[in-house]
Amino acid sequence: MIAELFKQALLSFISTVGFAYILLVPKSKLLYSGLSGMAGWSVYWIAVTLGFSTVTGSFFGALMLAALSYRFAVKLKTPATLYNIPGIVALVPGAVSYQMTYAFIRGEYNQAIFYGIKVSALAGAIAAGLIGFDLIRKIVLRIKATYKK
Repeated sequence: MIAELFKQALLSFISTVGFAYILLVPKSKLLYSGLSGMAGWSVYWIAVTLGFSTVTGSFFGALMLAALSYRFAVKLKTPATLYNIPGIVALVPGAVSYQMTYAFIRGEYNQAIFYGIKVSALAGAIAAGLIGFDLIRKIVLRIKATYKK
């Protein structure tokens, strides 16, 4: 399992760096983009391997991605989107989207609707993870500010 996790992490790092390069992320920030994508995918992979659904794994992966992107943004004084956008690539349900489109083309509408719902759930989980981290962060900051007075 450790060897497979290492392989998954390495490949997600490479794909994230490649996509970040295509998106013209500054070369000095490519490593950080790769690390954020690798962390998000690794959390997703571990969650699914432990028996969680792909939707739950996507949520936790996006949560990790958002947390790491925020940390890099603060540390490097750059926008978090330099790390969020390329990092999402590994989590995006591309294969399921393809299966949905293929089912529509073949006229298998029930199957296409099934895949469409799955794509929507996965995309929603990714969005919820990205937004969820920011929401949690703001709530914690507000609580700290309230009790500091």
